[in-house]
Amino acid sequence: MRYLRKQPLKKHCSIKIGGPADYFCQPKNVSDLKDAIMFAHEKKLPIMILGAGSNLLFCDEGFKGLVIKLVKGLDWVRVVRTKVTVGSGVLLSKLLSNLIKNKLGGLEFLVGIPGTIGGAVVMNAGAWSKEIGQFVDSIKVLDKSGKEKVFKRKNLGFAYRRSVLQKNDFVVTEVSLRLRKSKKSVILKKIKEFMERRKGRQPLGIPNSGSVFKNPKGAFAGKLIEEAGCKGLRVGDAQVSEKHANFIVNLGEAKASDVIKLMSRVQKAVKIKLEPEIVII
Repeated sequence: MRYLRKQPLKKHCSIKIGGPADYFCQPKNVSDLKDAIMFAHEKKLPIMILGAGSNLLFCDEGFKGLVIKLVKGLDWVRVVRTKVTVGSGVLLSKLLSNLIKNKLGGLEFLVGIPGTIGGAVVMNAGAWSKEIGQFVDSIKVLDKSGKEKVFKRKNLGFAYRRSVLQKNDFVVTEVSLRLRKSKKSVILKKIKEFMERRKGRQPLGIPNSGSVFKNPKGAFAGKLIEEAGCKGLRVGDAQVSEKHANFIVNLGEAKASDVIKLMSRVQKAVKIKLEPEIVII
């Protein structure tokens, strides 16, 4: 497995922003992943696990450690009746395609989210009042020593955009889901409906990192930001989307510092405290 030096991280995230990683690798399997963890341990490097690069913002200085990207490895899908087990690097779009073929419903709400199943589970990704954590049966992880562990759903502490996986050094390698049988026509109809909602409300096709702030209890962040007059607000090439106020788009050459300044301005303009949903690294 190759370890690349000074790999530009803007190539590996949806908002197209970020400085270089000191080290960068793409494991093809769990064995490679264990080797990467040991490599970082020997060199005393911090590790950052990267999926499709949505819902995060890399700093302009980059990452002083090892970035491990899982998208091109760990991307297998296994279906046994209503139990679906997948490698953590599987893109959500690929997972949905497999579910359609196998007539399994429940995850249609994930359509249009440009992430991996591993990242989705860590963040407890969701939309339209549904969350991935509702469908997780168990997961497999590697700890910082490369040892494999298994966690059942009840031990993962799922809450709104949260899981216990955000507070430790575990690397998700495998996710098992419990779904339900459905008709292909019903699944396709739901996927179409959810996708039309996204197209109508979100700035698809323009580099962005997804929802910037979590919804406060009993309110919607996008609505609060719009009511505060922040739509179209701009710092450098970072702009609050004209289409959905809870998205910040990169109009060309935006820097992480531009996005952070813009987030701060939005937070000051909105009366209610807004907690970031994107992870700043």
